[in-house]
Amino acid sequence: IREKERLENKTHLFICVKDTGIGIREEDHKTLFESFERLDEERNRNIEGTGLGMAIVTKLLDMMGSEIKLSSTYGKGSAFSFELWQEIVDGAPMGQYTEKAFKNQEESKTERYLYAPNARILVTDDNEMNLKVITHLMKRCGIKPDLASSGRATIEKMKSNSYDVLLLDHMMPRMDGMETLQALKKNGLIGKNVAVIALTANAVVGAREKYLAAGFQDYLSKPINVEALEEALAKYLPEGSYSWRENGDKLGSSQEVRKKDEVMEFLPVEDGADGGDEGLALEFAPVDEDDLNGQAEAGKQNADGVMEKLRAAGLNVQEGMTYCGNDQDFYLEVLRDYAKSYPDRKNELDNYVSKCDWKQYGIKVHSLKSTSKTIGAMEIFEMAKALEGAAKEGNDAFIEGNHEELMQKVGALSLKLTEALNS
Repeated sequence: IREKERLENKTHLFICVKDTGIGIREEDHKTLFESFERLDEERNRNIEGTGLGMAIVTKLLDMMGSEIKLSSTYGKGSAFSFELWQEIVDGAPMGQYTEKAFKNQEESKTERYLYAPNARILVTDDNEMNLKVITHLMKRCGIKPDLASSGRATIEKMKSNSYDVLLLDHMMPRMDGMETLQALKKNGLIGKNVAVIALTANAVVGAREKYLAAGFQDYLSKPINVEALEEALAKYLPEGSYSWRENGDKLGSSQEVRKKDEVMEFLPVEDGADGGDEGLALEFAPVDEDDLNGQAEAGKQNADGVMEKLRAAGLNVQEGMTYCGNDQDFYLEVLRDYAKSYPDRKNELDNYVSKCDWKQYGIKVHSLKSTSKTIGAMEIFEMAKALEGAAKEGNDAFIEGNHEELMQKVGALSLKLTEALNS
């Protein structure tokens, strides 16, 4: 929403809603505004239609002297916009949004967090990056989880260890989460006090009921949100095994607060001094606080520059930071892993396409979808999501027509990430 112009007591508003969905074919633009028409029946055969919504909006805008405008690229997304003159009843600002955002950020630093150093957690996911992220999110809870990268590995872990909670990924090759859970139950490896929580990047309406029916206690959407993770752990960990703490006084995981008299550096001592004939001796000397502050400011400016380059590369940095616990150093580490994984990921997916193995392709592109959202690569996330859906339907024409473009975008992003992170 923005103000285009202002004349006396009237304001000219521009309002736009944009998405990164499948887009709308040009020949369907007019049909969209007619009641109960279903667009692109091949891809939307389970959807009833556009309903009355667009027709009502069109009529309302017509009554207000405006009209809705549509701009859409098929396969990439749509933008709906309209302009409207409105009377200004009160000219006072509605709020200081920058100030409010800063306040919210400061308040988030002092919010409570779950602390459960003795919790016994097993996390299963076939994607190494996902395991790395969830391990990092648990770090502030004092939890060091056991990790498994497959259903078979999970079974072996459960045979020799006891756990309070098992976080089990649904979509995995060979043995998926559903099959793993059934195997654990068949072998009597799920104790009555063990909570099994599904991890899924396909959280939709009815997902919870689906997982409950399969024997899970609950599910968590991927990428994992740290607050949702801690709420789930608080719900299923044994009573009395955790506490809630305030992190206002807790040092950030990627920074250290150091006072002048606590900061020391090693200085060489000349031969013949207190070090005798041992050559290079060491003594402590305080570092100049101005130098330390200058280094910190230079580091901040460099970090800010990197983040701007990441935004220019098309990343939703705020989204990615959220999924990485708002830890900038860790976020950059995850981005490096994402970029390095491109060659192997491309080879795997290309191989499945050449074999028309849509089941394995769907599993691997599902993983790409999840990791892309984790770093804030939303365009790639949407493309991977569409290809995953095509794999489930066996729509080889759609996969063969869009797979290469997806790989090109992932490759281009990986190159930009490498350049930004090494600058």
